[in-house]
Amino acid sequence: MPDALTQSRSDATDGDAAPVAIPVRTKRFTVVGDIQPTSGLEVWRESNHSERRMIVRAIAREKPDFLAMMGDLVFCGSSSAAWADFDRLRQPLESERIRVLPVIGNHEYWLSRRAALPNFFARFPHLDGRRWYAASFGPVGLVFLDSNFHWLPRAEWRAQLAWYRRVLSRFDASAETRGILVFLHHPPFTNSRVTSDTLHVQKHMVGPFLEARKTLAMLSGHVHSYERFERAGKVFLVTGGGGGPRVTLAEGTRRRHADDAFAGPPLRSFHYVNFTLGDTGLEVEVLGLEKGGEQFAPMDRFEWRWPAGAPAGAP
Repeated sequence: MPDALTQSRSDATDGDAAPVAIPVRTKRFTVVGDIQPTSGLEVWRESNHSERRMIVRAIAREKPDFLAMMGDLVFCGSSSAAWADFDRLRQPLESERIRVLPVIGNHEYWLSRRAALPNFFARFPHLDGRRWYAASFGPVGLVFLDSNFHWLPRAEWRAQLAWYRRVLSRFDASAETRGILVFLHHPPFTNSRVTSDTLHVQKHMVGPFLEARKTLAMLSGHVHSYERFERAGKVFLVTGGGGGPRVTLAEGTRRRHADDAFAGPPLRSFHYVNFTLGDTGLEVEVLGLEKGGEQFAPMDRFEWRWPAGAPAGAP
């Protein structure tokens, strides 16, 4: 079992200890979002069982140092059958002993929080029953949040936000940290025609992210598509292309946000994202898979440079 990660509860303070350092072997990690299957009741939506399996197997073959999963791992968190399907799906990751760092999506809380959360934490015992936590990967600070505002009691929500500000401040002050990534499920900004901007993330989580000196990107899922917004020198990346039924993005005057830096079609490919530690920053490659396709192809590629003034050193 992996070492327990640094996390925080509303009734504990051990989340303020130093984050666990994930060993750097390949200098690579991967992010994938929203691998849940389509519900059998949603007969009008695409079903992507083959694509889901292909994505997980492709990630396992690459053997990244860790995999961040952006929530919505199953359709219904209360369903034992849904989690049994997830267990079968993730078997290639288990076989390669790839460490998985998940955030909790809204589907992980369905339909009953009391029934659903034990199912989630049974798959991730290294989280020790906690829903927000921090880790580090070489020079990168990693912050994982629970953005399910409507499922959290207000006291827990406030405790998480206080912890969030503290951990960003500590990464900013750390001589070893050159950049910070924030992971959560709900995107603050999206052009989805199905899902709106997440206002509680905009109100409570974007501000500390923008204020922190070393933050590079806020990564989210929830929207089954791919979007890349660049604002105030930082990135908001929506990566929900793990196999859930895809959504179409608004075009033209119907878009809420005109600054999507990815010039893709309104219906975008399934995908996962690879990150590589470089001397000047994080090198990012998005690998896409067409519906019914058999080969992955580069879909987007860019670099997130270490912020000016971040301490230098070998990654």
